[in-house]
Amino acid sequence: MKKLILFCSVFSLSFLTAQNRQITFETGNWASVLQKAKKENKLIFIDAYTTWCGPCKHMAKHVFTKDSVADYFNSKFVNYKMDMEKGEGIEFAKKYQVNCYPNLLFIDGNENLVHRGAGSMGTQDFISFAGNSMNPKENFTAMKTAYEKTGVNESNITAYIDLLSGACLDPSEKVTSYIKTVKEEDLMSRTNWVLMRDYVSDHRSREMTYFLKNIPAYETKFGKDTVSLKLAALGASYFSDHVKAATLDKAAYEKAKKDFEAMKWPNSEKILFDADMRVNKKFDKDAYYKLAASGFLKYNNDNAPALNSMAWTFYEKVTDASQLKAGVEMARRANELKEYYAFMDTYAAVLYKAGNYSEAEKMALKAIDKAKLDKMSEDEYKETSELLKQIRTKLNSK
Repeated sequence: MKKLILFCSVFSLSFLTAQNRQITFETGNWASVLQKAKKENKLIFIDAYTTWCGPCKHMAKHVFTKDSVADYFNSKFVNYKMDMEKGEGIEFAKKYQVNCYPNLLFIDGNENLVHRGAGSMGTQDFISFAGNSMNPKENFTAMKTAYEKTGVNESNITAYIDLLSGACLDPSEKVTSYIKTVKEEDLMSRTNWVLMRDYVSDHRSREMTYFLKNIPAYETKFGKDTVSLKLAALGASYFSDHVKAATLDKAAYEKAKKDFEAMKWPNSEKILFDADMRVNKKFDKDAYYKLAASGFLKYNNDNAPALNSMAWTFYEKVTDASQLKAGVEMARRANELKEYYAFMDTYAAVLYKAGNYSEAEKMALKAIDKAKLDKMSEDEYKETSELLKQIRTKLNSK
């Protein structure tokens, strides 16, 4: 009987051990990892991470510890973790353009980039992704080289963008070069419209000049909403030089506004309001809050997140009574549009700061009820609970 128990214990221990394999990462410096990769003729898999990156932690805990992942990576690669904000990681991030986390790279023993991607992946996707690093036609560098050798065109530009974007690399330069080669009559194709919409921001460019002359045609083909969003973004870019300036040239800015008005731009009133908001936020905070109080609700009446955000800003920064009333109205409208705990919390807070304690109490209680309904922990809504205490202190002191 003792032998049987011992056997079962050993079997159980072996079973548990077998289910807890994980990727084995090298502990030496980068030079020693390169040396090992050369010696074993393997690619190096680099987990480029930061300590604050949530998806990095998820991969480390839930993917790197899978048996299938561990077996594959430990047999095929030399594995190395590197914090991009410490030690050798700082220069590594610059050299290999590590712009987001986790960044997952495969590099050979001569420090040549072979394959890369970014973001959290599931077990099978991660293994497939790693397998592509050893495929001379499917790895990142091979595919990027092939696109650039044959020439980026309308049929492959989207795939090229996806390749770079999937590694958190900016495709703007190549897109800009490509769009300049497109004939005007082809700027109306769906692919080229998407590129213009997402990457062309200069209102003076040939592409945007053509777009502005043919707005009705673009609206018919691609929809008014998407065209309206592009017009707003494009209009904002008209004033970018003034927003970015170290000091505001008021005369030049006012002239730019008059020139813009003369262009009869669609939705120009809102674009001018937004421009004044951006300029004042940087150069005149008092004017910024005054302007927001007078017009932000009007121009963002159906944008609940924007209204909530501005109302919270008023709660934190504004003391003027009339402006606080405007903040209350923004929060009220945000709550009309969306019943979110965060919006209710903001509404309660700005009501409290405006001195409307009875309504603030009602809204704080409503926010807490919503948090409980959403199964939030007490810690997650503790700030609302603290606010409720402050509100009741004010009510009891009356």
